[in-house]
Amino acid sequence: MSLPQAEDRSEFEARLEREARRFDLKPLLDLLRAKGYAREDLLFEGAREQSSSRSIVEAVRFFGQPRRVLITLNLGLVASGLLPSYFLAVVEASPDPERFYNFIRFFDHHLIGGFVRAVYPEDNPRLYRDYGEVLRTYLAMLGPASVGTLHWLLALHFPELGVRLTRCTFLHQTASYAVRLGEARLDGAGILGRVYPWGDAGFVAELIADEETDERGQSWASVVAERLGARLLPLLAPYRVPLVVRLRTLRHARWATLGPRGYLGYDRMRGDPGSGHVTQVYSGVAGEDPTPLR
Repeated sequence: MSLPQAEDRSEFEARLEREARRFDLKPLLDLLRAKGYAREDLLFEGAREQSSSRSIVEAVRFFGQPRRVLITLNLGLVASGLLPSYFLAVVEASPDPERFYNFIRFFDHHLIGGFVRAVYPEDNPRLYRDYGEVLRTYLAMLGPASVGTLHWLLALHFPELGVRLTRCTFLHQTASYAVRLGEARLDGAGILGRVYPWGDAGFVAELIADEETDERGQSWASVVAERLGARLLPLLAPYRVPLVVRLRTLRHARWATLGPRGYLGYDRMRGDPGSGHVTQVYSGVAGEDPTPLR
């Protein structure tokens, strides 16, 4: 991917330099790669002093022609405190301490580069030809049809929401085994009655949201349905997991009212205001068309 135009690039670089601390390392590297900066254009260095910032990224600076990116992280020989304090005091008292820090930056660049390759192996095509296939293999080894694995997957795809997962038996009915005069065989496979009920083990997932909408003003029900269809259900499709996903909203912006008496038909509407509102977002078997499950 080529670099953006000069004006757009300067605006992008200025904004990224201002908001560098808001990034985690992996999203920052993905953004730079998407904007056309090659891996060889990225330089790493450790911060000169230990920072109280919660982010691993301390600063980003663009320089040179062709453009290079200097990423300052709260890692490295100095920032992590690996060098003795008396050694740093001697360096600061020397006539040219910057020469020492240039020497340290060489090792920081290679150490941090090794850290990035170890933590994010998916970015190295020489290590895995298809990292997605590797992840699918690991998922098959874990067994998605378990409470632990499925709870982990839901929390991974919906980090903003609380997750509650329980096992449940879904009831189905079939008329395939009904006895018909003149057609049924007396081999013990037929049943008396029209339908044969049977149960299928599955899961009920409840996602808990504090508000009706997210920080962008989008309905959480729409966001959950979109992520399910685009990300989670394709992962579970090979395993045919029966699943019901519900969204529980704890606080509402407005409520529907019926009038001063609060009657609908002949019975009074009752409910606990603190229980929240539950919306069923998905009900079906992963890998199949959504079908009603009871």
